[in-house]
Amino acid sequence: MGPAVPLPLSDEWDDDVDSYIDALLSFATTTPLFLNLCGGVHILDFLTSDPDLYTTLLPDDWRRFFAQHELYDILDLLLKEDVAHFPAEEDDSAVNEKEINWKNGPPPPPSLVRYIRDIRRLSLKREFTPVAPANQPSAIPRRVAVGMKSKKLHEVEHFSKYVDLFATNVSRTRNEPVTHIVDFGSGQNYLGRTLAHSYDRNIIAIERKHAFIQGARGMDVHAKMAEKEKKKVDMVNKKLNPSKSNINGQDDAPAPVCETCPPREEEDREQDEDDVTVFKVFSELDVNEDDLPTFVPSGAHKPKEEDRWRRGAMDYIEHEIKDGYLEPIIRHVVDPAKHEGDSAETKVTDKEAASDARVVVVSLHSCGNLLHHGVRSLVLNPSVVAIAMVGCCYNLMTERLGPATYKLPVLRHMHQRLAVGATEHDPHGFPMSNMFEQYAYPGGTGIKFNITARMMAVQAPYNWTEEESSNFFTRHYYRALLQKILVDRGAAPKPRLANLDALTGRDGNDSAASEPLIIGTLRKSAYQTFPMYAKAAIAKLAKNPAHQEKMTRLYDELTDQDLDKYVADYAYAKKNLSLVWTLMAFSSAVVEAMIVIDRWQFLREHMASGLVRECWIEPVFDYAESPRNLVVIGIKN
Repeated sequence: MGPAVPLPLSDEWDDDVDSYIDALLSFATTTPLFLNLCGGVHILDFLTSDPDLYTTLLPDDWRRFFAQHELYDILDLLLKEDVAHFPAEEDDSAVNEKEINWKNGPPPPPSLVRYIRDIRRLSLKREFTPVAPANQPSAIPRRVAVGMKSKKLHEVEHFSKYVDLFATNVSRTRNEPVTHIVDFGSGQNYLGRTLAHSYDRNIIAIERKHAFIQGARGMDVHAKMAEKEKKKVDMVNKKLNPSKSNINGQDDAPAPVCETCPPREEEDREQDEDDVTVFKVFSELDVNEDDLPTFVPSGAHKPKEEDRWRRGAMDYIEHEIKDGYLEPIIRHVVDPAKHEGDSAETKVTDKEAASDARVVVVSLHSCGNLLHHGVRSLVLNPSVVAIAMVGCCYNLMTERLGPATYKLPVLRHMHQRLAVGATEHDPHGFPMSNMFEQYAYPGGTGIKFNITARMMAVQAPYNWTEEESSNFFTRHYYRALLQKILVDRGAAPKPRLANLDALTGRDGNDSAASEPLIIGTLRKSAYQTFPMYAKAAIAKLAKNPAHQEKMTRLYDELTDQDLDKYVADYAYAKKNLSLVWTLMAFSSAVVEAMIVIDRWQFLREHMASGLVRECWIEPVFDYAESPRNLVVIGIKN
């Protein structure tokens, strides 16, 4: 049923998955430069050490090459240009016999060429082949697409087709119907609504946010997939226009909640507060006021008992998923009378009919560990027969194995943010698979990524335009330069080079490091010049009581002349910082590959026990539209 090769590998590997994984893990655990670029440095420390991070981090021959070429030519070399014709060995005869000219300057050094080749060959292919012809009309009518931006429309359009075809093939493979599709973290239920409307699928939408469920129900009415209630629309209109006549009506019941879940605070609030929340949700989605639908009572969307298996039904469940065990929820939706009194702790074995349902669990960009729960749902629930999970937000994952020790002689500037999330020992975190947990290498045992590496893995450098990259290069440069000022003026501690105790978290008593200086977002106008940025950032930091005294004093002391001098003294650093950031983003494609493959490997290990029949990874979106485009597929025996 799946592709001939279960991973989207470059042609070099000749379908040899095991050799690829061996090379991937070896490179990622024994290459000091990769370890530095993917988790070993933080951009805030770029100018605060002596020598600076750029000088310490990159080889001499790389820096000489970078100095003789324009920034955006180097970006093209890393991300786009074919490097096959450049020598990759130091003693290559071609270099000695004839000097190769590139962009009116020297060619890239062989070590840089090798690094570029390694990152590309170990990254997963992202080319997307739609499951339907490009000229086929959209399956999403306008009333169903309300609220979707172009990116979301692309994702839902293609993934709904993919999921429908996948569920059909699962039914054929297993010789039984797929009765329901569970949408993990359904949000506004764009995917579920499309699957129900355009593909007649029964949807169980699981979402923990009450307001999202209310907003999704309102969109169901707008899509003509649920009935209107006149009293409710007048109540909403009255809130928008107090001059309208007063119409009394009964409040809607709260969103249906899984009977095994604890009560939520929102259920105790007055219902009209929920209505205002829903209106806010629609405003954030740029839905016109004229498009605002009414809201239906709880349960009005459910099919009658005698029509339980009709196609295209939607059930909303307000529930926070914590481990991927879904049987109580599935029983609650499919046959509540049969399983009345069951609790969340009630375990159902394969020999005991969990329910009459056969479920495919899907996810469209579930954040962090939520994707892990979705993958585990295949092995935890008798009713779940297949999964199709697309993840995102790797920075929100936790670490299962704790902090890395990094015994290799690599650069580890211990800015306090590098350790965030690395000491949690969360059983639901990364990695999932036994292979990644037990992998031994010179630096230790088990694959570990800190939050800096995981955050870089959500970058999309192949989508950068010159204007966009210039803007965030400027922002990063301003932040690094501000950090230099904060350190110079004693408003922030100077970072220390890591030692073993720091890396394992045993010397985390530095009080200065306990309160990181987090600026967050500033107004766009603040980035017009560095003095404007510095003043705005310091003023914002001064609002935090922990930093108020130092920041207020610094704000009063610094003059525009002081700030302009920093700009003049460190103007050279902007290009250097931009190059390091680009190298970090380029290299992090390998981090993403390892995160996604770990999820696939978890399923692969269950193939050995006979529980899982097939598992694979493939792109399901156009990378240019949606860079997190890899789906993890699993089918149960």
